[in-house]
Amino acid sequence: MSEELKENIISEPSGIYENNIRGLPVTYINPFEDWVFKRIFASETSKEVVKAFLNGILRGKRQIETIVYGKNEYPGEIKNESGSVFDFVCTDINGVTFLVEVQRQEQEYFKERSLFYTSRLISDLAPKGDKKWKYNLKEIYSISLLEKFCLPDTKDDVYLHNVSLCNTDTGAIFYEKLHFIYIEVMKFVKKEAELKSDLDQWIYALKHASKMKEEPHFLKAPGLEQFFYLAKYANLTTEERNMYRTAQQVRWDNQNVKDFEMKKVYEKGEYKKALEIAAKLKYKGYTLAEIVELTDLSVDHLKEL
Repeated sequence: MSEELKENIISEPSGIYENNIRGLPVTYINPFEDWVFKRIFASETSKEVVKAFLNGILRGKRQIETIVYGKNEYPGEIKNESGSVFDFVCTDINGVTFLVEVQRQEQEYFKERSLFYTSRLISDLAPKGDKKWKYNLKEIYSISLLEKFCLPDTKDDVYLHNVSLCNTDTGAIFYEKLHFIYIEVMKFVKKEAELKSDLDQWIYALKHASKMKEEPHFLKAPGLEQFFYLAKYANLTTEERNMYRTAQQVRWDNQNVKDFEMKKVYEKGEYKKALEIAAKLKYKGYTLAEIVELTDLSVDHLKEL
């Protein structure tokens, strides 16, 4: 793992409400928080934001004009704070389906989960009771935003992955209507001057919004003005502000539990042993995400390496 990427990962706030912890005023709340993500992207007032965001991801491969939200029958949300997932489903005017999800931290069998949920969307395309159907499937896009972990066996400088079914001998696309798009937010380290595309601007906004004091003048991609309006703390209702504070307290409590568990491990001498193993893994070229998974140490603990 490159030093630049490692520094970027370690310097990230450990909690989504870092400004609150420091006693600083909050202008924008973190879009990766469950209900914030849904407020920005999964309501009837969010359609223009969703269209702009998806068009940025597709980068001209298709242009979405209209979307309709589908009933999310397979909620991906996991209550365990160690691996929250939440998603929404929408369809464009041509019947193309988009499953958009956020994965906050690594979970076991994430790839399998991604395939499973997408397969259920495919099976839902079959009309009920129509024996003359000829399997004329519509396109499906599974879009995953990975906030705090990376896919295994990927390069440090590649944060966008487009995965399709292909012929393993020739590399040619075998089936062109199924798309898996993974965005590793943690690897996105571009600065203001390096933002070239609408997608660059969107990822920058998603990653840094909670630390911004005002909407940056250099973010001009379609939909971002509405994005910042929906993410603005001052525009929240009283109920939403209470949800914000509750989520903050839950995260603090969870962190306290983790810290106490690590203290007990340290007292048993296992913490030092875990650090020694982590150092060996680092020397052998394991990524930071892999070391965290194999040792159960946090990114903050790995600062000692």
